Amino acid sequence: MLSLNYPACVGRNMDEIVRCVEALQLSYQKSIATPANWPNNHADIPMADGTRSTEFKGSVFLLPTVSEEDAKKSYPNYHSCEVPSKINYLRLVKKEDVEAAA
Repeated sequence: MLSLNYPACVGRNMDEIVRCVEALQLSYQKSIATPANWPNNHADIPMADGTRSTEFKGSVFLLPTVSEEDAKKSYPNYHSCEVPSKINYLRLVKKEDVEAAA
């Protein structure tokens, strides 16, 4: 559910409303979550080997409810972000892989 509460004296940002609707549709259709600033997010993220990568610009996260099996089937090129707990829950999917998924 999307709820925007603006006072009457404050203008609306139509780009943000369109972005929210697109994000909700993608989440429902593709089992993904869009991060803040999507689709212009993750322009530079650290990789496990200590380097930084720009290849994930516009990427999204797989929902935690997506099993590893389903993730590998739908998004075989997803990237798992290394976290201190070693739990595999931060899984990035590139923009082009989301668009190509059935």
